[in-house]
Amino acid sequence: MATVYSENVSLENVGELPEEYREVLTHQMLANGEGELSAGDTYVDSFYPLAPNADERYMCLKFGMEEVDHFRRFAKLLTPLGIDTSHMVNQAVADRRYFPAESMTTQFTVWEERAAFSFLCELEGHFQIKEMTTSTYAPLRVEADAILKEEARHFGYGKRLMQEAYDAGAQSRDRAQKALDRFYPMALDMFGRPDSRRGRLAVRWGLRKHDNGELRELYKTAIAQHIEKIGFSVPKVDPSQLQFA
Repeated sequence: MATVYSENVSLENVGELPEEYREVLTHQMLANGEGELSAGDTYVDSFYPLAPNADERYMCLKFGMEEVDHFRRFAKLLTPLGIDTSHMVNQAVADRRYFPAESMTTQFTVWEERAAFSFLCELEGHFQIKEMTTSTYAPLRVEADAILKEEARHFGYGKRLMQEAYDAGAQSRDRAQKALDRFYPMALDMFGRPDSRRGRLAVRWGLRKHDNGELRELYKTAIAQHIEKIGFSVPKVDPSQLQFA
């Protein structure tokens, strides 16, 4: 097993590290920043029109605002490294290439899909951001700590919506289970290729603790417990349903 880099890295000395470190670090921040921006767009463009009342419309806008702020945080980390992300704001979600997640380009038609998205995909985001809270790059640790708190709250709200869907009766429960079945494979794909070379390098450079495959397995264990606790069935996934099997 390769030695894991553990030195503290600042903005001032990041230029002294090998190009490989900087490339993996910047890609990590570009991908996660773009994903946060796309999530913000999804809350506003897709979920706001489906909201059943004013309170839920407010929450969609609040979550959208917070997701865009997460993007802003990543953008501010990238700027002093010479990377401009301003063009991403005017891109369509489907045109963004660093985090091309089907979960944010697909069509949403029922409110229970909003619940399933926040439940499944916000926990995925929480897992990804938590990896950065121990990053060897000190500026990223600070921002990741702040983002993590909001990701946890977003997931908690999604879990609450799923519980409400379960308790609302057979029709709502059925729609929510179908939403889980549909979005669960998409959530797994958000972790990327299990055998990603860049993911392994990120672990080696202390930019995260787990590679893509390891993190996805940890997520599967955690989300299954949440699904079963509410009363839903954990979706069975055929490898053919996954972009990254």
